[in-house]
Amino acid sequence: MPSDGLADRRLHPASILLGIDLRQTIQALIFPLVAGFAAGGRVILVILAVFGVVALIGRTLAWQRFSFGFDGEVLRVEEGVLSRSHRALDVARIQQVEIDRGAVARLFGLAALRVETAGSSSEVEVELRVIPLADAEALRDELRRSKAAAGDAASEGEGEHALSPPPAESVLRVPLRHVVLASVTGARLLVFPAIVGVAFQFVGDAFSDWAAERAEDLVEGLLLGRGALDGFGWRLALLGVAATLVASVATAVVVGVLRDAGFRIERVGDDLSVTRGLLSTRSSVVPLRRVQKVEVHRNWLRRLLGFAAVRIHSAGGSGDADRRVTVPLLPERAIDDLLAEVLPGVAGIPALTAHPPAALRRTMFRWLRQAVLIGASAIIAWRYAPFGVPDVVPWLAGALLPLFAVLAVVEYRQLGHGLTARVVAARTGALSVVTSLAPVVKVQAASTRANPLQRRLGLIIVVAHVAGPGGDVVIADTGTERGHWLLDRLTEHAAEPVAPEVRPQVLVMGGPPATADEG
Repeated sequence: MPSDGLADRRLHPASILLGIDLRQTIQALIFPLVAGFAAGGRVILVILAVFGVVALIGRTLAWQRFSFGFDGEVLRVEEGVLSRSHRALDVARIQQVEIDRGAVARLFGLAALRVETAGSSSEVEVELRVIPLADAEALRDELRRSKAAAGDAASEGEGEHALSPPPAESVLRVPLRHVVLASVTGARLLVFPAIVGVAFQFVGDAFSDWAAERAEDLVEGLLLGRGALDGFGWRLALLGVAATLVASVATAVVVGVLRDAGFRIERVGDDLSVTRGLLSTRSSVVPLRRVQKVEVHRNWLRRLLGFAAVRIHSAGGSGDADRRVTVPLLPERAIDDLLAEVLPGVAGIPALTAHPPAALRRTMFRWLRQAVLIGASAIIAWRYAPFGVPDVVPWLAGALLPLFAVLAVVEYRQLGHGLTARVVAARTGALSVVTSLAPVVKVQAASTRANPLQRRLGLIIVVAHVAGPGGDVVIADTGTERGHWLLDRLTEHAAEPVAPEVRPQVLVMGGPPATADEG
């Protein structure tokens, strides 16, 4: 039986205001505001006042007619003013429970609790926004206990250990300095070149007359070292670029700290509890059995510094943010320890099999094809464009060939894959290297494909189709014989809920595959 605190009750009165969806409110106000601006300022005030009074009355009635309760087996929610809705969620169907606390909610000791089920792929199944933090934590723990007890009763009978939640065991804590480092080495700073372009455009507009007279001298001075580059306008442009860079870095750091400060993962029984956030904190529970795929991301800068980011994809959730947990940054030496917690029975990234030399020819072809297309487009623009293009452009286009050739070699050296009795893994990338791992019990099907060039080179792509939103594991450009062996093994895994013991193979060039342990 549930405790008195989990009997049927209403949301906190503050939910009348805190439960408002700002996005829907803005969308609803667009047309009235446009009409009000057309009619005059006083009309806008009247429209806003009428809209506010009607919305407040509607929110108050909705709060009075909303109730929820949990009896130990079923979570029940009743809502609706004119049209009543009765919803019942069996505890066995619940996949994910989250506690979200915004800055205002934290100030008043409140929280929003979200409950996800296996079928809630497009929207939240139940959202209690907002309730006292103590009630949210009590309901989350009661759901966890009841779910564990139901699982125990189904397999071995209900035990005494299910009556109290298991203790939380710390899995990972990301210090603040690593959160900051993740912010300044992540993808957010890739927008800097676009911002610089906007800054240059602004400077050009502000000094249009000066730019029109000296544009050619500036371009030649910048690219060829000719011409005078002094002058107030050019110094202002450099100052604007520097200020934009500082602002970009500062913005990335602030956003990263607000979102990921205090990031920690704890293990509670068979669940992972993830908590993060500075002003607005978010706490979610991810069942380990729902983890579909794990990705280890290393861009070139983080590889130099010895760090990586890890994404954990799980089934359930109302959106990408709910189905994916991203560890902002951790040392590479800690990756295997985290994988051992997230993927039970997996000691870490398995030893990966290198791909045959023919794969280098295909990666070289793909990279040089891009270089030729980009270079040819630049040369055509230099030769036939109605506007002036600097003479250095053909030289820059030619420099793409050796640069892209180096990237092709880097990508080939990163290619690798592995298959053990518990996990299938693949690694790919050049500047940004991604290692994907999926439990073999999550593989639903397997397929292969090869284009004419791959068939000529004796290469094949193997795809392990993984259930859930995390995406497939793609093994690119492995040998044909090896690929068919992988296809057979993955098909066996897809046909059996429990994967058989598999000894991975290493392809011996010039002969059949030979078995060898890969870790």
